[in-house]
Amino acid sequence: MQQLNNESIIPAKTGYTVLSGDKVLHSRYDPAAEAEKYIDSLDLKPFKYFILLEPGLGYLADSLKNRFPQSMIISLHCSSFFKNRDFSWNPSFSETLEDFLEHILSDADASEIKIIDWKPSINIYGKSCLDLALKTVECVKRISAGRKTVKVFGKRWIKNAIKNISMLKNIVIIKPSTMPVLVCAAGPSLNDSITNITNWKNSWTLPVILSVSSASTALLYNGIMPNSIVTTDGGAWANFHLFEYFRSYKNTLDEKPVIASALIAALPSQAKDYPVQIIRDGSLWQDLLLKAAGILQYSFVFPQRGTVSVSALDMAFFLSKGEIYICGMDLSHQDLLTHVRPYAFEKFLEQKQSRKKPLYSQIFEREDIIRSSGSHDIYASWFKSHLSLFPRLYAFGESKYGIPAGKPDSNKTKNILCKKKCVINSINKKRAVYVLNNALDDPLTKDQLGKELAELLFGEKPAENKNCTNELKKILLELADG
Repeated sequence: MQQLNNESIIPAKTGYTVLSGDKVLHSRYDPAAEAEKYIDSLDLKPFKYFILLEPGLGYLADSLKNRFPQSMIISLHCSSFFKNRDFSWNPSFSETLEDFLEHILSDADASEIKIIDWKPSINIYGKSCLDLALKTVECVKRISAGRKTVKVFGKRWIKNAIKNISMLKNIVIIKPSTMPVLVCAAGPSLNDSITNITNWKNSWTLPVILSVSSASTALLYNGIMPNSIVTTDGGAWANFHLFEYFRSYKNTLDEKPVIASALIAALPSQAKDYPVQIIRDGSLWQDLLLKAAGILQYSFVFPQRGTVSVSALDMAFFLSKGEIYICGMDLSHQDLLTHVRPYAFEKFLEQKQSRKKPLYSQIFEREDIIRSSGSHDIYASWFKSHLSLFPRLYAFGESKYGIPAGKPDSNKTKNILCKKKCVINSINKKRAVYVLNNALDDPLTKDQLGKELAELLFGEKPAENKNCTNELKKILLELADG
């Protein structure tokens, strides 16, 4: 008999079951037949992935594998008692559940995944089993949302990168320090913090202010000059936040803010007149372009987070070993208010209003669309479960995520971003494409580069035996000409 804590494996009439207290996880008579009957009752169709929630000794996995040999069966356990099988996870792993699933399901859509729970597990493990189910569903939603984003924006990201690498000449590197940093996200609660930010500027240690692009206009409107504006969105609409800022910016004695931009971000042509700090995600194709331009060593590497607010936090923690404050990080709405005001998109709604379509109705529809998409819930869930990544983070104002409130230093000093201009190589669009196409012919880089580009340009990873190099080259040339 194998025993661990309160669980033990005991013989059944045919096979084995698990005993916990006076409860059994599988049939005392024929556990394999029990699993077959349960799978029969689900009337399943083939899925690319089946995720089993605390399936115990693996009878469910065996039954599914016999029925769907082409499917991947993933077993998730809420107890460390169960031995590891292929594609299984339990709480004793050094890898978190989220990291484990993101690694395996990196190319999956939600429609390709079927989650199956084993009801007896809830009777034995209770809340642990329910928590496992909740985390799994949230993770699958987030992964699926990421995949949809890649499919929609893959080509645009590469096109943006090719444009940016040829357009930007004023590249800088920001040096880390110990200064306090205030990150301003664009949630509606930022309006409630404006007065406190102004008071901070006048009374305490002046922080370095990092603003997401969608909050920059509101800050400038209230006389607050951000030191850096962070932008990561590849959609064309992201330009409008910077358009609005550039229009409103008056060339005073204050230095122009640094535009901290993802290589794949949508940037208006005016950005070339501002100092730019490049952010990359560590992928080979981005590294090749930056290396060709001579600025790879000057760029920051952060993972793609899905929301610019968290990317701004990544940057803040990289730039400073001091205290990091955040405001406007709502990831939710205040009634019909979706963002801080003024907000760049409001002008478009005002221009479209009419007697039959008043502004209020448009705002109501927009709020409903954003809320129904569920994106805020996905990001909020991730943020709450990863707060440990941000150990020196303090809330400037109210926070619903359990971030402790912080009080800035009372010594009045001024902090500035310490930056250094970089020397870059001149590279045009065709040269950028040549760099990628040449790497597709290089035995050392072609396999990894082909996988990355195929996922972005085709929306899926290529089959192991498929050579799509010529197709990739053709599309890259079209993007350079477009």
